[in-house]
Amino acid sequence: MQITTINGQPTLLIDRPLTTADTIPPAAVTDGMTTITTTPPTPGMRHDAIPLAAIASWRTLLGIENDTEAVAAILHVRSNGEPDTDPDTGENAWTSAYNAIETAINAHTTTALADNTPDDQLTAGRNKTRGLLGLPPLPSAATTIASADETDTPTTIALPDGVESTELGNLLADHADDIATATDRFIESLTRTDNGKDHD
Repeated sequence: MQITTINGQPTLLIDRPLTTADTIPPAAVTDGMTTITTTPPTPGMRHDAIPLAAIASWRTLLGIENDTEAVAAILHVRSNGEPDTDPDTGENAWTSAYNAIETAINAHTTTALADNTPDDQLTAGRNKTRGLLGLPPLPSAATTIASADETDTPTTIALPDGVESTELGNLLADHADDIATATDRFIESLTRTDNGKDHD
């Protein structure tokens, strides 16, 4: 596990054991937030590449608490894929999260991007996207659902077998500034209108 530069971007490389599921071609992930599968460095291993910018954007869009869980989400979606785009509306799994984030920014509530209150529009948009991607709802919403239904609703996204959480967390912590910079760039990209002007 290491961070290197690929195509000019700092990128996380993860080696993990191949599974029977890996005989299926990797699932496509939209909006440029994909992992890159390269030739495994050793027999029986797979090699995933995740740009740090993807970790930043996934955290922002999905309201994920930490970088390690963002990696877990990316690997989950890479393995399981996304639903097809709605042919009638043209919306994909990410549309609701993007719309919710942009609405929050336009309402001058960028500080609310970390707010996961169950009933607010931002969390609702994020949870719709999370549901379409096969990810659990945000913890606050999941707690509400669990108490109402008396079920054990998962609230975190688990890393796949072969990826050690502490090692990954320490590695990402060493590059926290890079991820923070990527987060700022991503949010800034959403604060511009089509004509290139900043929102008021």
